[in-house]
Amino acid sequence: MKLTTFEMSIFLYAYTLSEAPHDLEDLTGVEGRNLFMVTVGEVSAVVSAYGQQTLTLAGDDIFAHQHVQRLLMSQSSIIPLQYGLTLSSLSQVEKVLKNNQEDLLKELHRVYRKVEMEVTMRFDVPDLLDHLIEKYPYLRDEKGKVLNGRLLYFLGDRAKKCEKFTRTLAKEKEIYKTQLEEMIGPWCAEIRESRLPRSEEDVVTFNCLVNRERLRVFEKSIYDAGERFSPHFTFAYNGPWAPQNFCSPSQISYQ
Repeated sequence: MKLTTFEMSIFLYAYTLSEAPHDLEDLTGVEGRNLFMVTVGEVSAVVSAYGQQTLTLAGDDIFAHQHVQRLLMSQSSIIPLQYGLTLSSLSQVEKVLKNNQEDLLKELHRVYRKVEMEVTMRFDVPDLLDHLIEKYPYLRDEKGKVLNGRLLYFLGDRAKKCEKFTRTLAKEKEIYKTQLEEMIGPWCAEIRESRLPRSEEDVVTFNCLVNRERLRVFEKSIYDAGERFSPHFTFAYNGPWAPQNFCSPSQISYQ
């Protein structure tokens, strides 16, 4: 494949071990272009040509980027890269692989034969304040407070936002978060609490790095948790994905 460096650049999708059995035949990426691998030593980059002077956020290209990563991770272990990483030439890709060989190898061996799963636990009750009052009767006083002749609780969520409620809810979430981690954690190679914003009903979202061989027993641990905490909680899990939250491609030097 010939590339004119001032007209085309190289679009990167993932890093992988050079011996990984990836089948790129008939697989296309952004702009519908064919994929190929650039290899230096024990590490390869999965790339395609890119013909735009300025990166675009076309929906079809973003979908193609995600589709490529899903197929790659179904074949072997990868370090997935965020959409939009381009380099000026094949020689630049080779330079990055050479300069970061040790770090890339270490990261790829750490996630070898592992996938990412996401687990969310949330309250499933009609009213959180009423639910907590059953366990902590002292909160009943908050529901009975009166402001300007009207019950504070019925002025929307103001009663729920009181200090006692907020502190008690946080305490409850810590308890259940710990219990859930004790149930699913043993089946994870690594487990991290997601820092993404969540609703008041959400107890916790865990990102889990799981060995492929342990996926079934990991999923069973979630069902076991559902039975243990029924009927006041629901659970949702997603995946498997490439280990986006367990790799640190931002630490790779592109100088």
